[in-house]
Amino acid sequence: MNNPLITTVLSCFLYSSFAFGQSAPLAIGWANVDITPDKPVLLAGQFYARVSEGVMDPITATALAISTRNDGGAEENIIMISVDVVGISDGMRDGANLRDATRKLVIEALPELSPEKIIINATHTHAAPLVASLKPIEEIYGFPMEQLSPDKEVMPPADYLEELSETLAKAAIEAWQNKKPSGISFGLSHAVVGRNRLQAKNEGNSTMYGNTNDPNFSHIEGYEDHALNLIFTWNKEEELKGILINIPAPSQVSEHSFELSADFWHETRIRIKKEFGEQVHLFPQVSAAGDLSPHVMIDGKAEERMQRLMGWEELGTGRNSMAQRHQIANRITEGIASIFPVMQKNIDFAPVVLHQAKVLELPRRLLGEEDVKTAQQEAKEWGEKYQAVKDLLIDDPEMIHNPRWYRDATTSFSRMRRGTVVEERYELEKTNPTLPVEIHALRIGEIAMVTNPFELYLDYGMRMKARSPAVQTFVAQLTGAGSYLPTRRSIAGGAYGAVPASTLIGPEGGDMLVEESLNLIHTLFDKNE
Repeated sequence: MNNPLITTVLSCFLYSSFAFGQSAPLAIGWANVDITPDKPVLLAGQFYARVSEGVMDPITATALAISTRNDGGAEENIIMISVDVVGISDGMRDGANLRDATRKLVIEALPELSPEKIIINATHTHAAPLVASLKPIEEIYGFPMEQLSPDKEVMPPADYLEELSETLAKAAIEAWQNKKPSGISFGLSHAVVGRNRLQAKNEGNSTMYGNTNDPNFSHIEGYEDHALNLIFTWNKEEELKGILINIPAPSQVSEHSFELSADFWHETRIRIKKEFGEQVHLFPQVSAAGDLSPHVMIDGKAEERMQRLMGWEELGTGRNSMAQRHQIANRITEGIASIFPVMQKNIDFAPVVLHQAKVLELPRRLLGEEDVKTAQQEAKEWGEKYQAVKDLLIDDPEMIHNPRWYRDATTSFSRMRRGTVVEERYELEKTNPTLPVEIHALRIGEIAMVTNPFELYLDYGMRMKARSPAVQTFVAQLTGAGSYLPTRRSIAGGAYGAVPASTLIGPEGGDMLVEESLNLIHTLFDKNE
């Protein structure tokens, strides 16, 4: 591809595969880019369509490049990119492939890298552009763009995806170019951000969210993890340059917004820079959190009172509020500050860095005829609601000029489509019983990091951490397009993330993912023992 960006940057640093590696075992580079579109876009993360109505705060991407020369002279080179989107499309569905488009541009400029050395993860903000599909909008939401947005031009998802891949490649290349002799320190702190969002009823079924102030409420379905896994990077003068923050919580406080937003990561970035310096980069990772969210299920009144007492009442308090975003940013920053002094005293300038990637053939979640019948019935019911709106449009074509007229209509289409997809998957499984999934394992000193493309339920992540040989283990989800990967107890409960339409892989695949991730970690740690 003749890309001016790639050509220009390449001419500046072709020399730098590892030019300074002889005198500095570890080299790290950072870069940050704004990925906020300059036109309205379709936002992703809900059943209903949302045409963006402005920018609440910028969405960004951060690149972290790591190079080293391990004992024996072997080089290890990695670029990681964290992106404020819902997921990283990887070619598994609907034609979109942000991951490979970005990798292609990067390795054109950096031929010393291979595609699997570039790892991209999403922060899972529900107020970012749609990058998961290249289908015509009518096939995604049931109405053409000229009906969804008759009064303003909207950037097609394909155009934004192309623009985004070029911007992410620019960040990756810049981070690579910025590599300097560096050190790392790592630590564990805690911050209450993610909470289990599934409530179990007395009769045994579960539901996502809902009102827990109910005599039929039994308990919260699963475990919660408040670990704040941290990696600090330092230059040779021991000045802080960046922090990788791994927490089990998707960024969806403002998940229903019609404005673009990085969610609580925006306030967190501001707060951390104020606390530790404007030069500090922030790299968010979402740990296993498929059944978690920032939404408060119990103690909601007490939390809202504390938000008011903290002086955030003018921002709006309670669920989905800006006050909650500030509250989360404070908790994360305070958790980092609590261990920061000892992090400064424990910097390693020559850690072992090893990486492996693997494509697993995970068994698909097997569906039965009863699953198909249930889905067909749901599709029929929602299809009738969708058709009713289409009939209304015939009688009143001007209704498309009403603000957000399409919300219920596109919800009906999306839910109808979910039902038909179950039937399609039932037939697909007869000839394609497995799904290829890319995972990564990274060792940095005594740290292990494993990735997966799912909205992975917490239990799987806890099993990985509990059995890992590393001193500290980071689980990073959403390094791909993502679908829920629920536990057996969640499937039994039947809440949203565990139903057939929400999942591609079931518990058998989850078990395999745990074992293969642990095998990769053991391989990396056994190499140097």
